[in-house]
Amino acid sequence: MRFNVKIDCFLLVLFSQHILGYFNDILTKNVTIAHPETGLFLSYVGLYRPSDAIVHNTAIFPMTVATCHFLPLSAALHIPACNITIKRHKRLLTDIISLGIGVTSLAMTTANSIQISNLNHQVALVEKSLSEFSHTMKIHGAQLAKIQETQIQLAEELQITQRAINAIIPILDWHSQNIEVIKFSMEKIHTQFQHSFLYLAIKQIFRNQLTLDFLSPDDLHNVIYDVMIQGNLTFTSEYGSLPLAQIITNLLVRQQVDFIPSSRYETKSPDEIGRLVITSYFAVPQREHTSFHVYKLLPIPFVHQNKTMQLTQIPQYWAVNTLDNTTMEWHDSQASGCDLQAMATCRDNPPILSMSDRTCLAQILGGLPLSKCQTALVAPEPFFLRQLRDNLWVISSPEPLHCLKILSAEHSALRQQTWNINSQLLLPPVALVNVTPGYTIACPGFTLVGHHIPSSAPSLVVLYNNSLLSNNISIVNIDRYLRENTSWFSVKSREQKIDDIIKRMHEPIAVPVSEHPKFHLNHTWYFGASVFSWIFIGLILFVIYYVYRFKRKQILQNI
Repeated sequence: MRFNVKIDCFLLVLFSQHILGYFNDILTKNVTIAHPETGLFLSYVGLYRPSDAIVHNTAIFPMTVATCHFLPLSAALHIPACNITIKRHKRLLTDIISLGIGVTSLAMTTANSIQISNLNHQVALVEKSLSEFSHTMKIHGAQLAKIQETQIQLAEELQITQRAINAIIPILDWHSQNIEVIKFSMEKIHTQFQHSFLYLAIKQIFRNQLTLDFLSPDDLHNVIYDVMIQGNLTFTSEYGSLPLAQIITNLLVRQQVDFIPSSRYETKSPDEIGRLVITSYFAVPQREHTSFHVYKLLPIPFVHQNKTMQLTQIPQYWAVNTLDNTTMEWHDSQASGCDLQAMATCRDNPPILSMSDRTCLAQILGGLPLSKCQTALVAPEPFFLRQLRDNLWVISSPEPLHCLKILSAEHSALRQQTWNINSQLLLPPVALVNVTPGYTIACPGFTLVGHHIPSSAPSLVVLYNNSLLSNNISIVNIDRYLRENTSWFSVKSREQKIDDIIKRMHEPIAVPVSEHPKFHLNHTWYFGASVFSWIFIGLILFVIYYVYRFKRKQILQNI
């Protein structure tokens, strides 16, 4: 037994070393791999580093009575200012308060009467003083009449200036009031927008849609650079098309919302009822860890025996570490919080596996017999079109396609061209097409345009019979390679087996009929014995029930 285990381990290590040595040169950056025998293509995505360090950042929001609806119900019940529960006051206390108000009102009325009589006496004294003041003013008026003309004009100008100042003061007061109203409205709008963003962010967090939308632009700037400093993050040129805010948001793995009432800390604002605390946790990759080369796996449908099928049971994304020959797989990248096309990072790291020959993908990469590979039926289409990168396309159709290869400048006048002038192309049912820059391939239903690409564009590697084909290929007949070995996809897939089981379930069940007399004799004997047994059991139950009723009746009569 130990000897067999050692042999299995030795074979596994030998297989891993075989794959590692064979693909160490091609599993690098900017490489697109094609396996024509299965119609599988591996398009390079980028480098992936597993995230194993966690950094956190906390955002604190002061809460007032206007934000009680953001608080948890258990916390809001203990805050009287939120007025979640209203207590009913007793009537006796209300009556006593009303009586006290009435007595106070009577005393104030009496005091007012006394004050009114005193005011009448004071008014009489004021009238007497005013009459004396009026007499004095007449005397002063006679004296002012003697003032020179220039002095009178100066007094008139001063009066006009005073009137103008008096007229401007109300206008200034009105503008000051309007400015205060506008300032209050702006603060109110700012608070409403902040509360709106905060509510939407909390709603997304509770749905496990992690976000940083609750932060203001200044706070977001501080959080981004705080995470970069804590995690010692450095970015390569592959993330050049993404903003820093998007990169840091993609690193979020968890967010927690807590409420701290004002009774647990000291506050200077009397309106503050507590603080809402949102803690964000970020998973950051470490530079010292080894990287994984991530590839997107793209199977192309093809027609076989009037059925459209494609390779199945393979991951959506596949990553390999060429140093220790370990791999990772994503069968549903969205479920793991991944956006590998935009950024090679994930909220949840998939398990790291060792290379094995027990999967279809491992057999494809190792050049082994495809015993683990299966196909699945797909809905037929006039043609299937997949872009691997830049000018590299994969085309699949039930029949060969007749196309034209023309210059891009002539494409606008395509309708006026004839088939004899332009270069004709006959694309096989499944073809890998590398469009020449500056040319256009026009086919029935679609058009492929060749763009000028930089010199650092990904290279193409075609695997066939444990060998590598040239990169300078215009059209590769994938259909020819698929037809060479059809045994691996002629096996019924899981979907086909399920269809066969469903068909058998709908078929009527045929009961075999035997004409042997012994069968009829045994069947009749078993039927008679069964009927007799049921009758005998029924009689026994009836006798037991009758005895029980009789005994119960005697007991009741004795009582």
